[in-house]
Amino acid sequence: MRCRGALVLVLCAAAAHAGDAAVSTDADAATDTDAPSVTPYRPTVSDPATLSAPGWVELETGLALQRDPDATRTLAAPYLVKYAFDADHGILIGGDAWIDALPRGARATHGVGDTFVEWKQRFAVDEHAAFGVEAGVVAPTAPDALGNGKPAYVATGIYSVDFGATHLDLNAGGTRFTRAAPHASHWQSAWAAAVSRPLDDTFGATAELSGSAQRGADHAHQLLGAITYNPARRCALDAGFAYGLDRSGHSREVFFGATWLVGRLR
Repeated sequence: MRCRGALVLVLCAAAAHAGDAAVSTDADAATDTDAPSVTPYRPTVSDPATLSAPGWVELETGLALQRDPDATRTLAAPYLVKYAFDADHGILIGGDAWIDALPRGARATHGVGDTFVEWKQRFAVDEHAAFGVEAGVVAPTAPDALGNGKPAYVATGIYSVDFGATHLDLNAGGTRFTRAAPHASHWQSAWAAAVSRPLDDTFGATAELSGSAQRGADHAHQLLGAITYNPARRCALDAGFAYGLDRSGHSREVFFGATWLVGRLR
């Protein structure tokens, strides 16, 4: 199980490296000093209102290992491709490149995850604050045991603000499922609040509290902590943990990943 997930991450990295050469010759000529900086959305549940560098393809990949209270172990390789047409409009495509779920005493289930496509728009307030909206559809590309099984529709409102060196992201929204569990609502609300701050020129720290609610299903709340590292303008690394706070769901997760500029389209 671990080998499959690691292989997916390696393949994503290889594809990104190949894309760096194929997307644009201008990107090949750009040095780290004249390229824009990456805009990581991972590893938090929440997203910032800011879009990635306009005209550049930005890729996020990682690995996450989760253990649920029923001893189910899940290894996932999430990814996100971002492209901004300008500072205020862009598109997001993401999901899980691979999922391995191993329930206790049962046969493992594996495959690709569901895929989402979202439109993103930013509404700047001033140089320190902005609102944002993300809205789109989740396509049921995963096996039924690993995904929704039917299309779902998502929408999220965002508010981001800087307080000196400290950055705050607030998200609120939800998902409209076209198929739900018996006696459960087709609507699931969600929220998240993340605070991040640089520790020095290359390292930073992030903390986040998030939750979701769905009538007829258990509510979920999660605490996340992560350390980020920026070895170069075009690359950012992260590693951390997440912990389920609910009595019925003390899940534990460790993760690591990367965000980098793949290349410039225009």
